[in-house]
Amino acid sequence: MAPTRGFFSVVQFCPDLDRGECSNVGIVLAVPGLGFLDVRFSEDNEGPKRRFGREAYDDDRLTIAKKGLEGRVRDDGKAWNAPEDLQHFAKKEGNNLVLATPKVILVENPAAELDELYQRLVHVEPQRRRRQPKPDLKTVFEPKLVGVPLIKDIKVEVPEYGTLDVPYAYQNGVLNLVRAEGFPADEKPATTKANDLAVKGHLIHRHAREQGKPQKLIVVGGFDASAPEELKRRIDFVLREHDARLVREDCIDAFVEEVRRETHS
Repeated sequence: MAPTRGFFSVVQFCPDLDRGECSNVGIVLAVPGLGFLDVRFSEDNEGPKRRFGREAYDDDRLTIAKKGLEGRVRDDGKAWNAPEDLQHFAKKEGNNLVLATPKVILVENPAAELDELYQRLVHVEPQRRRRQPKPDLKTVFEPKLVGVPLIKDIKVEVPEYGTLDVPYAYQNGVLNLVRAEGFPADEKPATTKANDLAVKGHLIHRHAREQGKPQKLIVVGGFDASAPEELKRRIDFVLREHDARLVREDCIDAFVEEVRRETHS
């Protein structure tokens, strides 16, 4: 089949039209000579997330806006015969989804061409969130405290939350419950985990104190090298304010010396 003249436009998301910074989120392709019109949007909003950050726009509203624009393109595009028709349509769109100036191309297989344009100009591979491993206390804690009367593998009842497994505990007037956790580099999931631990730490402390058996949750936290210091300080603050404590993995040696010095049977 001989190539047929067509035209396409990149659909761009611009959260701030005055700044003019955009992220490609879709492709419109029309080949009037073959009776072809199609539009393909990203199934997720990974491109805008990567470019602007999760807090810069409303993810749900963007998804709805893309579906709305797709419907209008399919309805209006039935009458398009030239790039100027697409450009005229684009000028009527007055929101944060912008259609770039149409470009003319020669097309043999419209469906394959649309897929190639999408892969080349729009598709962004989702980032796979890597789970941050928690510190291995059997390696970084227990071997350094040989002879210290540690209490191992206890289960602590957290009111309304169930049982919390605690691999190590030690007495120094308070039963200190030592548990390892890995905190993601991303702020939101790391903060969510910290908040959950803070609530549990506060409940453990309060109810144990009421029973005359004071307890304190100590979290040995592992962080990715890319985790900002501000995030680590915030997690430390949240735990302290809720009667718990954060020991960063890179401070484990000082903590071990503290445990050795203070622990008694």
